[in-house]
Amino acid sequence: MHPEPARLPQNGPRPGPERSPEGAHAPGSGPAPGEGGRTGRDLPRQDRPARRPRAPRHTLSAERILDTALRLLDERGIDVFSMRALAEELGVGTMALYTYFRSKEELFGAARERVFAEHAPPARTDAPWHDQLRDACLALYRLFTGRPAVLQLLAEQHRAEQHRAGPPADRVPTTGAVGAMEHMLGLMCGAGLSREEAARAQTALMQYTVGAALRAGRACGDAEARRRFRARLESLPARDFPLVVDLAPELAEAQESAAQYAFGLDLILAGLRAGGSWEAVGRDDGARPERPS
Repeated sequence: MHPEPARLPQNGPRPGPERSPEGAHAPGSGPAPGEGGRTGRDLPRQDRPARRPRAPRHTLSAERILDTALRLLDERGIDVFSMRALAEELGVGTMALYTYFRSKEELFGAARERVFAEHAPPARTDAPWHDQLRDACLALYRLFTGRPAVLQLLAEQHRAEQHRAGPPADRVPTTGAVGAMEHMLGLMCGAGLSREEAARAQTALMQYTVGAALRAGRACGDAEARRRFRARLESLPARDFPLVVDLAPELAEAQESAAQYAFGLDLILAGLRAGGSWEAVGRDDGARPERPS
């Protein structure tokens, strides 16, 4: 008598390989979900991350790249800036940027030149040299505070130069920044300052302008911030700090950055006028100095 063949179930799934418990991952069946196995293509369409639209063909240019790079630097800062983030903002592949700029450093250099090219020093006039010098410094201060990326780019240039091989003579500074320096030196040399006085005065003015612009981003810029600053000063023990507590209103008002910068600038210029050597030559017009033959 022959054994009866095994009968398949009338209903339900056909017998197959043993299934793993629900939620468990069967060995040898590929990466588990959540462990790199699912890509954006595997996700339901509504769950996929949104992608920035690709830029239309033939719309990328060096000018557009620089405009976008400077905007990102102003908004996010240089520490988080990357060529990949710039490419995503532009809607292009990262390698497309290297068609225009060979490196991030080259891009930064072009951005520096771009900003300073748009910032021409004030034209020379017949006004007294110190008034023209004041206008030049105020224009730089407005540039630095209005475009935070400028100071970041200048600091990055300095940092890169410290780590670059080769003699200092090979390190070419930003042309636009040198143009501002030339303008200031021309005013002071034309007024009769000695070589050392002009060099030291120009350096002092630039250091003050850059430092004030950096501080402007962290100072008590609005009325509410100054009110809180005043309250903190007035809460100090008057026995230990009588002048600080008494002058709290004036100290708080002095935190307004633009007005404070102009006040300090006027003090520096007054000191230059009082201690300079141009009175000996009887000039106060800031005329261009004669070049030695």
